[in-house]
Amino acid sequence: MIRVVVSGICGRMGGMVAQTIAASEDLVLVGGLEMPTHESVGRRLCDLWTDADSSVVVSTRLDELERGSYDVLVDFSIAPQAVACAERASADGLGLIIGTTGLTEFEIAAIQAASKRTAIVIAPNTSLGINMLFGLVRSVAERLGESFDVEIVEAHHNAKKDAPSGTAAKLAQIVADARGVGPGMIRVGRSGLDAARRPGEIGVHAVRAGGITGRHTVHLVSETEEFTLSHTAFSRKAFAAGALKAVRFVHGKPPGLYDMMDVLDL
Repeated sequence: MIRVVVSGICGRMGGMVAQTIAASEDLVLVGGLEMPTHESVGRRLCDLWTDADSSVVVSTRLDELERGSYDVLVDFSIAPQAVACAERASADGLGLIIGTTGLTEFEIAAIQAASKRTAIVIAPNTSLGINMLFGLVRSVAERLGESFDVEIVEAHHNAKKDAPSGTAAKLAQIVADARGVGPGMIRVGRSGLDAARRPGEIGVHAVRAGGITGRHTVHLVSETEEFTLSHTAFSRKAFAAGALKAVRFVHGKPPGLYDMMDVLDL
């Protein structure tokens, strides 16, 4: 059995992953973390989830967890906590899955440094379909060239805090890499009186509305035609299933920085 602790366990995504782990046959949920101000801190998961029988108590700090009591950390929280998880995983030789988005360059650098001593999977989106989309977008962007403008539109529920989504940022970076351009060609949003596209620009736009689980669409448009690639998630169960695959993948892996393409062998 692989023993797992989930950071951000009371969030939308962290909660779904934790419940899926608790229901699995080869993984065991042994801990959960939340922000100190969260109302669920100190309570048992079986008291929070009507269909759970877990006696795990929601904690606030990594140092409250006994060293050697778990094998893999899964983080769906906030960027500073993701870095703290990376440092703990590196010190204790734990596998780590980071699903947290909105990481800065500094935070990514800290995680990369930690991955020299332990296995870390950075996964802004853990669904099989999205990772298939990543591969398709890379292939299409390489072949169509700059005669096709690229606009990426993502839509999520009205409570999502970061924008654009980590998945949209990843899609934009894939297009930029495929075309051999730097991050300066990625433009988030467009407004004002001087909003015309620059040649080769990659546009990224965010929609926040209702209860949308997640939708990402990549428009590649020339003067004469449009090619569109899109993925829609109907349930967070799609992400949870991928997260569990990542847990199984990272356990016992050599140190290094991995992504979901490695996990899914795509």
